[in-house]
Amino acid sequence: MSAGHDIDKLKRLVGQHVPELADKRFSRLRAAGTDNVIYRIGEKHLLRVASRPEAIASLAYREPVAMRCLKNLPIETPQLLANGLMDTAESWPWLICTWLEGESFEASNHSPTRKDARRLALFLLDLQGQKRDFAAEPNVDNHWRGCQLSQRDTATRSAIGEVAEEFDAIALAAIWKAALEAGPCTDRDQTWIHGDLHPGNLLVRGGEVAGVIDWGLSGLGDPACDLMAGFSLFDASERDAFWQAVGVTETVWQRARGWALSTSVIAYAHYRGTRTPIEARSRRLLDELSFNV
Repeated sequence: MSAGHDIDKLKRLVGQHVPELADKRFSRLRAAGTDNVIYRIGEKHLLRVASRPEAIASLAYREPVAMRCLKNLPIETPQLLANGLMDTAESWPWLICTWLEGESFEASNHSPTRKDARRLALFLLDLQGQKRDFAAEPNVDNHWRGCQLSQRDTATRSAIGEVAEEFDAIALAAIWKAALEAGPCTDRDQTWIHGDLHPGNLLVRGGEVAGVIDWGLSGLGDPACDLMAGFSLFDASERDAFWQAVGVTETVWQRARGWALSTSVIAYAHYRGTRTPIEARSRRLLDELSFNV
């Protein structure tokens, strides 16, 4: 069983674990991503079920642990109601959580403001201050988000070479070199990270950033991994406001730019020609980095 989960079985699962949702309307979301099948339950909840083996660890552990552990953050995040494994041979993991109202930053064409920059900075500072006890370390199941940048060196340089005919490879290589030379993140400085803080995972409501979704790559790691949002979300003025608000050193900021470059160039090399949102946002960032070394 993959994306074609038995909907009647899923409805029974929801009723067994959260009885008050048993009679709610049940509808599948078409734009659910590649790892999970997502069903909206009524107006205020959703069910996520893994649809391929690569998603198992994130949905079985990383996402529910984040939902349980992270409290009182200044931007809304989904709240866990129940989770477990399906009673099938594949034992696909599932979870039921709250639905967050809003449109994705990416789909809304929202123009980010300095207020958004400061709001997101406060969110990340609160996230980084959360207790680290149950945060999983970087691994293959979260695409090594939050690892030392040196671990991404070969893949990043290879991707820069693959896209050299479209972007200024010398400029990109210089940015990457500066990030590596900025120095590694110490174990003491590792914090909780979201791990995938791009425009598709931020919700806009009432003209401002109001929600952060999809915690499947979260865990313990270099906070610069999330601070790359300063480059992927904001233009120069808002980026400066974000940097000032988070108050990190030049060393950490260089690593944040390195994370932005690494994730974008690897994604672009993989998704080039697909006309997908990830291709478009990766191209935009690489264009900017090429001209602003």
